[in-house]
Amino acid sequence: MKNLSRFPFQSKIQAGVRIVFYPLCFALALTACKKDTEGAPDSQAVQEEQEQEGEAFFSIAVLPDTQYYTSLKHGGTMEMFSQQIQWIRDNRETEKIAYVVHLGDLVDHGDDDNAVEWERAKTQMYKLETDTIPYGVAVGNHDQTPLGNPASPGTNSGYGVYFGRNHMQQFPWYGGAYGSSNNSDNHYDLFTANGQDYLVLYIEFNSPGQEEYSASIESAVMDWADGVLTSYADRKAIVVSHSILNRPSGSTSNVKPGQGDNSLTPAFTNHGEVIYERMKLHSNVFLMLSGHISGEAFRRDTYNGHVIKSYLADYQSRENPPYDGTNRNGGNGLMRVMKFNTAQQTLQVRTFAPRADGSHVTEVDGDSQFTEPLFD
Repeated sequence: MKNLSRFPFQSKIQAGVRIVFYPLCFALALTACKKDTEGAPDSQAVQEEQEQEGEAFFSIAVLPDTQYYTSLKHGGTMEMFSQQIQWIRDNRETEKIAYVVHLGDLVDHGDDDNAVEWERAKTQMYKLETDTIPYGVAVGNHDQTPLGNPASPGTNSGYGVYFGRNHMQQFPWYGGAYGSSNNSDNHYDLFTANGQDYLVLYIEFNSPGQEEYSASIESAVMDWADGVLTSYADRKAIVVSHSILNRPSGSTSNVKPGQGDNSLTPAFTNHGEVIYERMKLHSNVFLMLSGHISGEAFRRDTYNGHVIKSYLADYQSRENPPYDGTNRNGGNGLMRVMKFNTAQQTLQVRTFAPRADGSHVTEVDGDSQFTEPLFD
């Protein structure tokens, strides 16, 4: 990888200040805005009233691996993807959706001369831009070429074209990226909700044990991540990477719905272990999100009194009955909404697949719908 500065985000840190002072009324899903118009409600008063009623909250929508929707494989359809995006757009105000996370593997074939999958993905994700809904996309192993290769120009003709720095830096939530030129494979976003500032840090897939793993890139990227987290130590930080958690031993959540709970603690993946060992040193990191491994999982880790909660959601191997491997559904359109209740200090997870006719598919078992303390 050429021309990689250790802390290339510095120039964007100054630009990031505009997120704080930018007229945040550009997106209702961000922090409540006090308008300078006669008779407009005072946002502080509204927030205090909400807190008294236990209703001060915002949400983050989470999109797991969509690779079989964009590639039309294993029962996946673009309609499933489209319904996810449309649900977010239709419900952004009622759910107070402040941000959207894509967990990576947006497509199945990376840069393998397969622009059709990226065009399909772009068509859906850019709809969020139409409504000025802040979002970010992680780089998964299937978004890279060769598969699992973090080295530039591994994503130059796919991810970089549609979600690289040149495109994303036009948006006020975009904070900056590691590397130079158009590379945005490792980047961070900034948003504010309910009076709290947040940082969302994306780390590209680069897993020890994989053929294309690069120890030198890992070291440089993790040093960059340390610098970003230190510079934004006053912001609560969410770390997103395609591979962080494994599925718990014995769990069938990769194939079947409705049978899981969070009684078993999953192991970190090889990449997740690397990420956690660095993230635990930053007290502002409280949440880590991942896909890649089919299934659902949750774990809580404490280091020197500092709690980090990690969540896995990936439904690409799901099947329809009779669950004998002959009727895969590509993920069935399943997604998550994470509700941050700042009055009650809770974080609630809901898992469902939206449908255009309102007949949403919901999962209410213990590892699909559950509530945890927000920061503890």
